[in-house]
Amino acid sequence: MIFEAVSTIAAAGLAGYSYLKSKGTGTSDSDKIQKIFANAEWQGKKGESIRLQRKQKFEGGYEYVYQLPLGFDRKKIEEKKYILEDGLNVRNQSFEINFSDLKDLKFNKTIVSQLKNLIKTKRKKKEIEVSFDGMLKIKIYDEPMPNIIEWRESLLIPNSWSVPIGITRKGDIVRHDFDNSKHLIVAGATGYGKSVILKLIVTTLIRQQPETVTLSLIDLKGGSAFHRFKDCKQRKHYSRDPETAEQVLKEVQNKMNHSFLKVVDKGYEDVKEAGIKERHFIIIDEAADLSDFPESMKIITDIARRGRSAGYYLIFCTQYPTAQVIPSQTKRNIIARLCYVVDTETASRVVLDEGGAEQLHDLPGRGIYKAGPKRYTLQSPFISNKQIASIIAPYIMENPKDGGDGQKSSETTKNRKHSLILEEV
Repeated sequence: MIFEAVSTIAAAGLAGYSYLKSKGTGTSDSDKIQKIFANAEWQGKKGESIRLQRKQKFEGGYEYVYQLPLGFDRKKIEEKKYILEDGLNVRNQSFEINFSDLKDLKFNKTIVSQLKNLIKTKRKKKEIEVSFDGMLKIKIYDEPMPNIIEWRESLLIPNSWSVPIGITRKGDIVRHDFDNSKHLIVAGATGYGKSVILKLIVTTLIRQQPETVTLSLIDLKGGSAFHRFKDCKQRKHYSRDPETAEQVLKEVQNKMNHSFLKVVDKGYEDVKEAGIKERHFIIIDEAADLSDFPESMKIITDIARRGRSAGYYLIFCTQYPTAQVIPSQTKRNIIARLCYVVDTETASRVVLDEGGAEQLHDLPGRGIYKAGPKRYTLQSPFISNKQIASIIAPYIMENPKDGGDGQKSSETTKNRKHSLILEEV
């Protein structure tokens, strides 16, 4: 009887504590935001404050709309939004616990540690989104974005050149359509999803366009990302070192030149207008290793500049986004960029022309996709190597055309007296 009473009191106390924590202690988010503005000295030149115009609830959180003083640089807030996010989460990370969460608790001597673990799992970290359309809008979300999104068959669009890049907080699928935005830059620190998205893109292209896609895969991290695709019939070139990569790029450029003339001389703007179905993708993982090879970098820039008309699409990837690794001429011809977590604001600006990627949550697959004026924060789908193997299995050749590294092939006759050397001209 006494134990039941103590259990009830403990449960009631926990629920009450949860309620107080979820409701706060009297300081609203709008009050906190105003204090953050003041402490960060975000104000007009004459000391004018940023004024709250309205507050409104939406599904999943609240939006606060502010009037900025004349002449105030909104980028101070957009690029330093982590100051807002950190401030809103100081000492008041809310959580909600209901009685159904208490059913599995064992009211014994470990009750305190159980309660601590329960609170830890229920604690919510507020995430924010900052935008500007004449007024400063700050959205505060009740729930964080999902930490992981599993790849699923429904993400595919048969016979399309559009590939899934990620899922937004609202659940919208963000896609990159290579026939509309021909090339793509992918960057991010190691371990945060760059190689996973490359494998997803290659797998998607093979599955959606098995008869019309050609792949030149340059994997300068030793082949770890693209090795599984080297025996696919869609793979034309496969290189694992900068020297061989340069030869591959030269051959691709020669073929691109022929395709370019074939399209342009007939009066078409690009292969899409010409009705040509084939597309050739040049995918370079860890392009930083080519920065000391000027001829290779020159060809890459040429592909970025003229490849779109000829149907030669470039995916340029690096974990070291610097001005040397991503030349300005290459970047100017690639408006679509996908950036995962980077360590500095400078690195984010090299990729996106703005800060933000350095403020992303420390999660694999969390990134920013920017294509012209459109900008999305998203979580990229995760596709396992087992899923990839199952999808590409029908396209694996029993007798690959070469050793998978751009070298010449050799086939031996049954009696092994003669060998036939095949070299592509």
